[in-house]
Amino acid sequence: MTNNLYTIIKKDLFDLLGRLAADNRIVVPYVKGEKLYFDDFDPKKEDKIELGGIRQSQALKSFISHAREKVTGNLKSKRPLVIAGVKGCDLSSLYLQDFVFQGGDVEDPFYSDNRKNTTIIAVDCTYAKETCFCAAMEGAPYPKKFFDISLSPIDNYFLAEAGSSKGQKIVDNFRSFFKSPSSRAVDIRQALRDRVLKQVQGFIDKRGTPDTTRVKGVVRKNYDQTEFWRDMASTCVECGACNLACPTCHCFILSDEKDASGAKRFRSWDACLYNTFARVAGNNNPRKHLYERLRNRFDKKFEFFPEVLNYVACTGCGRCIEACPGNIDIREVLKGLVSGKWSKPPHD
Repeated sequence: MTNNLYTIIKKDLFDLLGRLAADNRIVVPYVKGEKLYFDDFDPKKEDKIELGGIRQSQALKSFISHAREKVTGNLKSKRPLVIAGVKGCDLSSLYLQDFVFQGGDVEDPFYSDNRKNTTIIAVDCTYAKETCFCAAMEGAPYPKKFFDISLSPIDNYFLAEAGSSKGQKIVDNFRSFFKSPSSRAVDIRQALRDRVLKQVQGFIDKRGTPDTTRVKGVVRKNYDQTEFWRDMASTCVECGACNLACPTCHCFILSDEKDASGAKRFRSWDACLYNTFARVAGNNNPRKHLYERLRNRFDKKFEFFPEVLNYVACTGCGRCIEACPGNIDIREVLKGLVSGKWSKPPHD
């Protein structure tokens, strides 16, 4: 038995979150219809909190690399954030986000400050849905790394695991809430994880979604297949929803604003499907055609990052599938690239 495993009942977990709220902003997942969304912890709405289920509609990146953030002036102290209910597909995105904003010659101070001040309490998925394909992208419907504490729902309690010194400190500070687990609890956790993983794999097999081994090199191989990329982009409305919902997309644009207090610079999320994304000085645009921008999205995810980071920049979360009003399905694009057979995305 490892010494960083514990059990905690739901009542004590909510009590713990309430106590942490004295010094931290606490964010948890709530149920709304068939979806989950993050919002501030409210003890009066405990019956709506879902520490299980599937991934939330918002990507984890929205709490660390904000959609719009002022990047001039000194860093201001912020209330530390504890975000609970983070799923495996979001956790795996941190590998890329950390590389982009912290792995270069110059570390991004705003991202790093947000990252340092965020405590992540991860939770296993307790079921999958048809749009989930994390297992095809080398992921899993449960936390593997990048968490401070992970929770696995088992009957009326959670099996908790400390994954960092930050997480262990929380356990040590509130030790009365955390009990020693039985060996049976570990076996139950594995069985539940295997069940959900099997469910994900069933969706992958039913649709024929290719895995990372089969996808390797296919974007580059079909890069000049203009007809294919035009067909795939034929229903795109350039809304950027796929980029903004994606946990690994990280492109941004800088803008300057001036008011009575002086000039300020802001960093805002950008999207490679926007027609202004690649535009440069003189109004030149090396990717003026929509199909070129869609192709760029796949090239970066499935060629560029595997080459420079040995990482496929898709976590299989399925958010882009649900967000796209043009019914462009990333799984079908990959299938078309692998098989050489494709059809245009259907219109509603």
